[in-house]
Amino acid sequence: MAESSCKVKVTEDIINSFLNEEANCNICRRMFNNILKQLESVRVGNACDLDVIESIGLLAGDVINSCRCDWGRPVAEKVISVIRENMGDFIAHIEKRVCPSSECPQLVIAPCQESCPAGIDIPNYLALVGVGRYEEALELIREDVPLPGTLGRVCEHPCEKSCRRGQIDRPISICALKRLAYDKTDLLESKPPTPQGRVYKEKIAVVGSGPAGLSAAYFLARKGYGVTIFEAMSDPGGMLAYGIPPYRLPREVLRKEISYIQDMGVEIRLNSPISGNYDIDALKKEGYSAIFLSSGAWEGSKPTIPNLEKFKGVFDGVTFLRKINQILLNNSGLEQSDVKGKKIVVVGGGNVAIDAARVSLRLGADEVRIVYRRTRDEMPALNEEIEDAEKEGVIFDFLASPVNVGGKDGYVKYVECLRNSLSEPDLSGRRRPVPIKDSDYKIKADAIIFATGQQPILTYLKGKLMVTLVDVAQKRIVIKNLLTMETSQPGVFSGGDSVTGPATVIMAVAGGKRAAAGIDAYLRGKILLVDVNKNKRKSKILLPVTAEEKSRPSLINPHHLYQADKKDTFEEITLRISEEAAMAEAARCLRCDICISCGKCIDNCRKKIKVNAIRLGYLNSEEGPESNFEHSEETCIGCGTCQINCPTGAITLEDKDSFREMRMCGTLMSRLEMVVCQVCGQTFATIKHLDFVNQNIRGHFGQEHRKIICPDCTPRILSHNTYQIRP
Repeated sequence: MAESSCKVKVTEDIINSFLNEEANCNICRRMFNNILKQLESVRVGNACDLDVIESIGLLAGDVINSCRCDWGRPVAEKVISVIRENMGDFIAHIEKRVCPSSECPQLVIAPCQESCPAGIDIPNYLALVGVGRYEEALELIREDVPLPGTLGRVCEHPCEKSCRRGQIDRPISICALKRLAYDKTDLLESKPPTPQGRVYKEKIAVVGSGPAGLSAAYFLARKGYGVTIFEAMSDPGGMLAYGIPPYRLPREVLRKEISYIQDMGVEIRLNSPISGNYDIDALKKEGYSAIFLSSGAWEGSKPTIPNLEKFKGVFDGVTFLRKINQILLNNSGLEQSDVKGKKIVVVGGGNVAIDAARVSLRLGADEVRIVYRRTRDEMPALNEEIEDAEKEGVIFDFLASPVNVGGKDGYVKYVECLRNSLSEPDLSGRRRPVPIKDSDYKIKADAIIFATGQQPILTYLKGKLMVTLVDVAQKRIVIKNLLTMETSQPGVFSGGDSVTGPATVIMAVAGGKRAAAGIDAYLRGKILLVDVNKNKRKSKILLPVTAEEKSRPSLINPHHLYQADKKDTFEEITLRISEEAAMAEAARCLRCDICISCGKCIDNCRKKIKVNAIRLGYLNSEEGPESNFEHSEETCIGCGTCQINCPTGAITLEDKDSFREMRMCGTLMSRLEMVVCQVCGQTFATIKHLDFVNQNIRGHFGQEHRKIICPDCTPRILSHNTYQIRP
């Protein structure tokens, strides 16, 4: 048997190994059995609070003090030692309902939630959207993130890449359902949140109002702290406002979400940079008990190419987008742009490159071309953004790298490129572009936008004596504790792009959320042992759907949501999905928070019962048949073996109205007519099950026309018959 890595299971194994030996007394045996009951409650997610750990410790102490056989004392000491050394694992089981090693079936997180940096409870909110309970869904989402309307539009949705439904046909459109939950609730003009009362006297300073800063402020306000955000720009939002174009993220959505956070009691001071004399130390002297640094990555970078600095018309992507977004935020004329009527070349393959290209077209560029050194498959930008760019007329040059620029009269006129081939995959699995000799060619360009990277600007961290106040490495703030996001200076925390470099919105939100938990622990004198972004909640609702509904392909087609008539404007370009499509989409969810893909149902059905009624190819089984939700309805005999052996309760059996219903996570697998006991009149098995049994025992155990008698009545009938024939 493989050694367990779950520390709760390890503790159980230590005790069971001892109890299996004969050398133990009644006292330690009784105490250890009580401990096993407590550990079982922890492993199945039924432990109510951390008092369970104290209770286990007291019981182990009783063994040490009262054991008569002397063999139990070292075992009890070992139990206490394992718990003390692995307290984080025990707390995760109890408070977060998560088994860090994924060995406790009821405490395994669904793949979508596992891959979400902020740990959003995706399965439950999808189900709530599926029954039209949008406000409840939104409330649940806001348990984990403060910007659902924003994330519903611009999140890179790593959850969808991990969605197990993608192994069958297409992943669930998780991001689109999040947006619908926000939009439908917003249309209802939901009331703003009740301002959080001040629970604690400490006040916290947040530097930067981007997604990380807003997230930290939101969660700290929920805990009852006074929070002030210091924002250097004239509008809040950070890169959400100054980096993402409004056709992707409408400004009214962003403003409403920021207002929601302000309504909770968060103060935002605009045009208030932290620099010079007003530095981190000044904030501390002003009475801020903790500081969160979330200044983002605002400095664009350009590659080292000859003649790059000689000509006008060369920009970096971050600066270009910031300039345009600032014009839009100020409602000033776009005639100030430098691209109208020109040929634009954008270098890069990320979302910034796509945004720069699509913005250029909206500003009246005559032609926009993206040059990327790898193929389309390797582009890091969202696939839907690439497709939209193609619809709008952006030209792509793949497998090409710029090596020089040329111009006339001080203005850039062309970019010189080399063709590439791709090498074999390296250790990371990525293929490196290799220049092809003598493959150079020129592309006409009146302006070049290099969207090839960005980095944090951390000069503000230098104090009055020009000494950096927190540790910095490779132009990023160094984090000393990844669970709390604390820096080298006590009481100073950081997160977002200033720590990770340019990353995604959801990663920045996750960093802010984690830091809020770290700040709270720091101020309350606690030690944080678990990741706040790993949290499994109990199932709120299961959608009662048919196998046919589960089998249907997605009704969500991104191409149908694109509004071609707005491609030349900065109005939102993508429609939200319909309620009908959302309900059908939620029905496709496999509820992997309940079904952990262990494959026991398939193995028992196929090998023990030999019916092969379950065909779910996404489950872990030896043969892995194709997924067919409707197959069970045709072949299931209703024996209930799968339900009995399911470790999580994902499969349920219910007898009602003379029928037996077998469901998996709410999906109807079969509905079979039952037989009635000819003695007591109660239903007890399905007709198909009895037929199956009779067919297998024909000729071995008597005649087939025997009375149909339930298991409860059978012993009485046999006893009665035996008594009657006794001599």
